[in-house]
Amino acid sequence: MKILLKVSLLSFAAFALIGCAPAANTNTVVTNTNTNTNTAPKATAPTADSLMALETKAFDAWKAKDGKFFEGFLTDNFVGFDDKGKRSTRTEAVKMITEDKCEVKSYTITEPRVTVASPDVAVLTTKATADGTCEGKKLPSPVTTATVYVRSGDVWKAAYHNEVAIVETPSTGGNTANSNTAAAIDTKKETTPAASADVAKKEMPAANATASNSNTAAPSTGDALTDALMAVEKKGWEAWMKQDAKGLEDATSKDVMFVDSMGKATAGQSSVIKMWTDGSCKVSSVNVSDGKATMIANNVAILTFKGAGEGTCGTTKLKPLWATSVSIKEGDVWKVVYIFETPAA
Repeated sequence: MKILLKVSLLSFAAFALIGCAPAANTNTVVTNTNTNTNTAPKATAPTADSLMALETKAFDAWKAKDGKFFEGFLTDNFVGFDDKGKRSTRTEAVKMITEDKCEVKSYTITEPRVTVASPDVAVLTTKATADGTCEGKKLPSPVTTATVYVRSGDVWKAAYHNEVAIVETPSTGGNTANSNTAAAIDTKKETTPAASADVAKKEMPAANATASNSNTAAPSTGDALTDALMAVEKKGWEAWMKQDAKGLEDATSKDVMFVDSMGKATAGQSSVIKMWTDGSCKVSSVNVSDGKATMIANNVAILTFKGAGEGTCGTTKLKPLWATSVSIKEGDVWKVVYIFETPAA
């Protein structure tokens, strides 16, 4: 759908497709197993099929430039976040979709994975392809997409959508995992498959305030929710820099899903932390800034921010990226359950 919303919300800036293809998990539902002490009404988690049906309707409406559909499909507090760090509201998204100049001949959506954050929030991760053009340039294809769905009465609506380009890379025999700390390649430049594999090694989980190689507190933004989530992100990024598995475990949910800046999706806390701590990245400092949090449901929030770092992953120098994290509150503690990254344009 962000070929859907990305063309519109992000004006679909053309960039080189770099990355690793996500594993093909069909109709996979990952349920958050962390215990939440806050009572909430029991509700049935959405199935991959039900969310795919909604996603298909959204793609069809995007293809037809049907802004009216999105007036009902997007939540009032919908969060759009493009590759230049610009945030878009629901009203802006609807306007851009309606006025979109792109032409789409066909599309496919496959490999759905559902990450259940709470009874009322689920994230659908898919692989999407599209045949079309935007301002004379071919649409990036394939891409990994993420849509955050929130229950609104008896229906599910989209509170966030994003996409990142995928590139198949030949096996190098090494770990081509992702790294949440700006190990993204500059997507405006040509990149060799080998360089892509090196960079894909490890971007860490989203962490929210400006972080460094010290234990200084995150600067205040004047927004209590943003400050709280940025503090979690700061700790997470610093733990990644130090290869501190325990610190990363404390910052993430057991069922965390991570989509790196090259489109590779990794599910499960143990797999994600193993990737982040394999020693392939040598980092001297990290910085997380420009954070903005939005509460989308009871004890569930979205944080968008910019991440950067000094160092290398493999032979590639770290580059800035834009990141989104979905966090759940367990008692008094926020933990990240979903992370999505895109290279900074």
